Amino acid sequence: MSGFFVAGLINMETTLAVDGFPIPYFPVRYPFFGIQTTVSGVGYNIAKALVTLGDTVHFASLIGKGDHAVLVRNALERDNIPDDLVLSAVDATAQSVIIYDPQGKRQIHTDLKNIQEYRYPESRAEPAIEDSGLAVICNVNFSRPLLAIAKKAG
Repeated sequence: MSGFFVAGLINMETTLAVDGFPIPYFPVRYPFFGIQTTVSGVGYNIAKALVTLGDTVHFASLIGKGDHAVLVRNALERDNIPDDLVLSAVDATAQSVIIYDPQGKRQIHTDLKNIQEYRYPESRAEPAIEDSGLAVICNVNFSRPLLAIAKKAG
């Protein structure tokens, strides 16, 4: 037994820099280099940090299909995070928009799509959990059933 099992959210995250809150209305703004879109999510960020530190990671998550799934899988490959337990099993990949100002205040808008209606298939996760020394199971509905498997595995 070695390494980590991580189960958690992956989402497409768009950040928008603003001058401050409240945001005054303008029909159009041009915040040059102030809008970025990346792959993110608590599960993804934990898996990425562990891999960056040199650990072995089994990463379980649910994503949608289509263009966002391609971007997610490209990011996983670039970051050397195995994607064999990342399943394209929901209607659409979760998304978030984070608005932030220079003082660090932020407002987060998260659209989980219908991911909360799904469960990660325990039969796919169990061998990876049993093969890992530690399980990191994030607080998203699809991963909650995996807590019992991790507890049983010790």
